[in-house]
Amino acid sequence: MSEIDWFAVISGVLGGVALLMYGIRIMGEGLESAAGDAMRNILAALTRNAWLGCLVGTAVTGIVQSSSAITVMTVGFVNAQLMTFRQALGVIYGANIGTTVTGQIMAFQITQAALPAIAIGFVLQHFGRSRRLRDLGQGILGFGILFLGLLLLKDSVESLKTSQMAVQIFQNFSHNLFLAVLAGMVVTICIQSSSASLGIAMALAAHDLIGLDAAIALMLGDNIGTCVTAQLASIGTQPTARRTAWAHTIHNIVGVALALVLLKWFKPVVLSVSPSAEGLEVGTNAYQAVLQRQVANSHTLFNVLSALLFLIFNTHFAELLERWIPDRRMAETEATHLDRRLLDTPVAAAGAVLQELARMARLCRRLVQGATDAVVQPKNAETEALWAEDRVIDQLQASITAYLVDLMETDLPEYISAQVPAMLHVANDFERVGDHCKNLIELAEQRRDEDMPWSEGADDDVLRMAGVVDRMLDLAAGALSGDEGALPSEVLELEKQVDRLTEEGRLAHLARSREGDCLMLPGLLFLDTLMNYEKIGDHVRNVARALVGGLMDAGATLAYDEDSRPGEPATGSP
Repeated sequence: MSEIDWFAVISGVLGGVALLMYGIRIMGEGLESAAGDAMRNILAALTRNAWLGCLVGTAVTGIVQSSSAITVMTVGFVNAQLMTFRQALGVIYGANIGTTVTGQIMAFQITQAALPAIAIGFVLQHFGRSRRLRDLGQGILGFGILFLGLLLLKDSVESLKTSQMAVQIFQNFSHNLFLAVLAGMVVTICIQSSSASLGIAMALAAHDLIGLDAAIALMLGDNIGTCVTAQLASIGTQPTARRTAWAHTIHNIVGVALALVLLKWFKPVVLSVSPSAEGLEVGTNAYQAVLQRQVANSHTLFNVLSALLFLIFNTHFAELLERWIPDRRMAETEATHLDRRLLDTPVAAAGAVLQELARMARLCRRLVQGATDAVVQPKNAETEALWAEDRVIDQLQASITAYLVDLMETDLPEYISAQVPAMLHVANDFERVGDHCKNLIELAEQRRDEDMPWSEGADDDVLRMAGVVDRMLDLAAGALSGDEGALPSEVLELEKQVDRLTEEGRLAHLARSREGDCLMLPGLLFLDTLMNYEKIGDHVRNVARALVGGLMDAGATLAYDEDSRPGEPATGSP
């Protein structure tokens, strides 16, 4: 054995890993963008069923080619209450399976296709006429760069066989599986790509520098190392999001521990589903292909078996985490659904905005109920709490506006960008509902402070109008939450009823005034009250028009946990 050029080896390995990581990233971005509405439909199809969630997680990760990205995205979904914690568990399991697609692709001996793929991808990306063709070109370009990096990595690793010191290090390494797991974990934490570190393990095994046992141990360490990204993403989030991150971590650690304990049974299973290297000469292309496939299959088999195990015990696992990390109520002023992690996934970010708008609708409904009680029974009115609720609505409108401004700075699909102005208008309409409630509160305080009585007929007129407005807000909140039974068209019909009741209330007031039942100043307050309810109805009508115009098409209508929403108003009519 001769001395080797360590600079060439190290630079080749680092350069190969860098190309591998870059190729994986731009391939995933290109394929994700080319998928377009398909990605949106996959997300929207998600249900509370963890098994289906696992399939969705596998499919989406297979497109994006990064379990870390999907896990971070899932933490964001849960934090934004677009996804339940138990639903997220299935996605986490599936993400681990989906990321094995990259390893399976790398196991093919088609590195000679790297340069043609780069050339074809470049031409399509820069000269393609349609956006989808350019995105597909980016995916092909990333595919080529991935294999170019793998080729450079394998060539650099092969030269290590000429160094006696390097061979001895790897032989010692192969006999210490704990060290191999630790190394795989550290490498993945450093380069933030389990697929790239898996490529390193495949290259070492293909050139017979480490045995299959050590390669499997490296692969197991990769699965632990990839958990760090989700843990960092969960810092400062809601308990459900932190549960999701810990679910990912515990799932991988427990799976790795079981695989190490059962390695003498796990390895034969891997060999039974993989081509055999028996009779092949070490170092040949055929031998390398077989070893790479064995490592790739161990990666896939481990994650599939681990997912199946946790899916079977999913309910108990979820209960354990829910007891360990209990819920806490967040302040009402917090925009609980808006999460900056979602800005890279516009359909999810838009869905988060829709959920926050639904929350604004529910808060407006509660404020209208409180203001109505204060107007009808001014002596019992506790208006300080009502003023505070209006400030919450103002703060949420500001948060939604700022979030939508940030969202517009990203590369938005047309179907989302077309609805962003409507979202801004809906937030403004709800804020205006709050302003008219402030007017009602001021009228209630004036009635209380100046002891202005109303006739029984005036109270009845106010309650009838408030009841219709309450129903309008209830329907608007339901429609924004994705309730198919809440029809925006019904809101439009109810608004006509508000206009009719306003006119009837004015005429009834004139009749009572002629009969001497109503005094002039209290009568003016009554007419102002009717006007404010009419304006509230107009703003809720604007929201309904936006819904009829396709507002809900902008975001993923994922399920969310009804019991975990902080600061929700109680239902009921005034």
